[in-house]
Amino acid sequence: MEPCPTSAKTGKTGKKPAGQAYGVMPHSGEPMERSRDIYERIIALGKQSIEDFIAQRKSEELFLDFKRSSNDGNDLRLSDNDRNNLAKAISGFGNSEGGVIVWGVDCSKGKDGADVAKCEVMINNPSRFASLLQGAISGCTIPPHSTVENHVITVGQEKGFVVTHIPKSNYSPHQMLPKKQYYIRAGSDFVPTPHDVLAGMFGRRPQSHVFHNYLLGVPEHERDAINVSFGLAIHNEGPGIATDTFLVCTMEETPGENCEIRIETSDKQNWTGGFEFGLRLSLISGVGFRIPPGATVQPVVIHLTFRPPFKGSLKLSGHVGSSDSRRYEFVIEKSSALIEEKYNQYMQKVASGSISVDERREIAEAIMSEGEA
Repeated sequence: MEPCPTSAKTGKTGKKPAGQAYGVMPHSGEPMERSRDIYERIIALGKQSIEDFIAQRKSEELFLDFKRSSNDGNDLRLSDNDRNNLAKAISGFGNSEGGVIVWGVDCSKGKDGADVAKCEVMINNPSRFASLLQGAISGCTIPPHSTVENHVITVGQEKGFVVTHIPKSNYSPHQMLPKKQYYIRAGSDFVPTPHDVLAGMFGRRPQSHVFHNYLLGVPEHERDAINVSFGLAIHNEGPGIATDTFLVCTMEETPGENCEIRIETSDKQNWTGGFEFGLRLSLISGVGFRIPPGATVQPVVIHLTFRPPFKGSLKLSGHVGSSDSRRYEFVIEKSSALIEEKYNQYMQKVASGSISVDERREIAEAIMSEGEA
């Protein structure tokens, strides 16, 4: 690994339950944004992710920025240069599609002119540095960006890296302080926001931000069957009111011929639509039906019956959105082997008389969580 010079080089300046029997599933229905995906991958790999960036001479890009602390984290306060870089990034990433800063990596120009990860310049006392960053966030922009977060990657006892995730903001535009400048992310740089772009950001009404979530009921059993029900809910996280909200859910595969999937529309007054070939449900909210900021609605309840033999996979897919919110997709896909394992686990506990409500719900969550298994 290429060594770094010892002299400091500054970074660039330029859910609620649907009744007592229900609970929100532990995984969020909110889809994985690109910046969040990068952030969580770095957290999962730890120092290896930093080494990979340097070995591959990873370029800074739309969602990723490398920074070297101007004092390598040695001071008891955040340096003006580090605070300036943080403020510019919060404004630029927050006004764009979000992004990640990796503190403790030196950048240099590659052959193509792009800034690439060159070498490690680890932060001394990274936990303290992360605390200083966290303390500075609220004063970096107007309005403050409340969902910025920091993660520490410790190497040994005294050194390491800090990873800052700045999500796309629902409350943009954010003005950087103290320079009172607005930025957006363009390529690998933060650039002042053009007047027409800024005018558009100020002129538009507050936007909704809808995504799906699950309200999972406590599973029940009868003879050789397990019955699981969950509400497919839509939550509006944005500052604007959601209108023309839509939901599509497709039953793609069932685990066996003795298994059943039934979709119930629980609010026919405010939602219109229907089934295609009995397998695909398409709904859109009626005229005048609106979802206020912070609210959750549940237009659909899905009932599943699991009964052996299990010869196929379970697969449900779909998407949700609204007139001014992007479309978010979801997939629940579980193999016959996993379903059979959880079914046997459930029934064995029932036979022994030892299964609790929490255990019943945990088994159902393992089957109904998003993704493949």
